[in-house]
Amino acid sequence: MARLRDVAARAGVSVSVVSRVLNEDPKLRIREETRARVLRAIDGTNYTHNHAARALRLRRSGAIALLIPDVTNAIFSEPSRGVAETAAEADLVVLLGRSEWLDAENNVVAKLSHQGRVDGFIIQLRDEERSTKVLDLLPVDAPAVVMNWHQHKGLSSVAMDDFEAARLATSFLVDLGHRSIGLIGGLPQTSTARARERGFRRALADAGIAMRRDWMTQFGYTPGAGRVALQHLLSAGTLPTCLVVANVNAAVGVLSAAHDAGLDVPEQLSIVAIHDTWIAEHTSPPLTTVRMPFYELGAAAARTLMGVIEGGGKHHVLVRDPPPVIMPRRSHMSPAGSRRARR
Repeated sequence: MARLRDVAARAGVSVSVVSRVLNEDPKLRIREETRARVLRAIDGTNYTHNHAARALRLRRSGAIALLIPDVTNAIFSEPSRGVAETAAEADLVVLLGRSEWLDAENNVVAKLSHQGRVDGFIIQLRDEERSTKVLDLLPVDAPAVVMNWHQHKGLSSVAMDDFEAARLATSFLVDLGHRSIGLIGGLPQTSTARARERGFRRALADAGIAMRRDWMTQFGYTPGAGRVALQHLLSAGTLPTCLVVANVNAAVGVLSAAHDAGLDVPEQLSIVAIHDTWIAEHTSPPLTTVRMPFYELGAAAARTLMGVIEGGGKHHVLVRDPPPVIMPRRSHMSPAGSRRARR
């Protein structure tokens, strides 16, 4: 296989010039005829097998990157499948990585973009990160879509109907007869947490139920955050008869904390969680959830990114089909039949 110096010798330029042409260095100042000579030298050697050279000639790498907070998290399996299958239909390969790649000290995203390894990025931020971080660390004009974020100001975004999911979960509990309802929410800086809180508030208002701020938490979506949230409510002295938990992973922590506190779910505390994964079927008791269009979220993100790559402009997509739906299991019951009501 030819090396950079072989290409440089054939083109009559330095190795540095070849490297900078391959990496599309915007600060490189050479005549167009010199650039053309370098490209002909690339084509005339085995160095054409180099990925950066091929991307330079075709202006496409044939790959996109999907960055998610945790590749082992069950919540991300269906969005990832949606991205991969939709990309495959367009003959695109998906490079899977963690959103830590956006870290300033080792910004792999910038390297992938500058080297022409990928044509664009689908990014799911970690909950604790600022939404502007993507703009801070992405190369200028790099095609990108933020997934699970509502109306990102600087980039295209794709999200599910989190408002309706929380409204549906809360209305389900209201219809069972509950009137004291709490919310285990996400971190307030995330757009999904804000949308779910609005849906929760709307359902209570529609039912004429006063919202109690002391029955609402904003610790996040992890099992640890769910555990801390229930402990916080217990320390306040009173509990609602039921909880809407804004994420199924947090609900696992809520169940664990309830068990440690000697609370029976659902007889003393009903729980409905947003999102449905295989985990929900294997908790004790199995969790009642709101199923969301995860696969369709990933597919929409891939299609949106393809449009951005082709110069289609910025778009904000809300995935509403299929709509959120309740998946009833055994973590809920009516307050009339609960042990608390019989006392």
